[in-house]
Amino acid sequence: MKSRILACLLGLLCCVPPVWADNLAEYRIKAAFLYNFVSFTEWPAGLGNSLNLCVYGPDPFGEDLDKLQGRSVAGRSLAVRRTNSVDALGNCQIVFITRPVIGNLPRVLDNLRGKPVLTVADTSGVAREGVALNMGTEQNKVIFEANLGAARDNGLILSSKLLRLAKEVYQ
Repeated sequence: MKSRILACLLGLLCCVPPVWADNLAEYRIKAAFLYNFVSFTEWPAGLGNSLNLCVYGPDPFGEDLDKLQGRSVAGRSLAVRRTNSVDALGNCQIVFITRPVIGNLPRVLDNLRGKPVLTVADTSGVAREGVALNMGTEQNKVIFEANLGAARDNGLILSSKLLRLAKEVYQ
């Protein structure tokens, strides 16, 4: 059963990258990527029945991210939160760091170090700085890179199926 669910989710993830990104659809596509990132991440046991997906900084997703509210992922329910406070990120399991606040990245990563938190962004170069998954656009397509070491340091395991789709994987 679990392998069928994974196959279905992988199929969805495979369908998303070829979609053309434009100003209106870019964050709709990135919201789908976020959902799939969560789906292909193995979380530590005992984490609880819900996962808080937090947007740190001004929200570029709007209602597209709200559609994920309450959706089930690996037996856990997603809760969407928004915050402008680094200190509030400790209650999150997924943190999307928006471009306007990327200057706070060192503080964010220090605050989340060693906690079971998947960090995600869409700013060039931040995967090398310690963000676990970083989205971008290339030739008007959404792509992503992964920092395997950053995920492991936070006790998370990124699926090999997800890593095969990454443009770049940093150890």
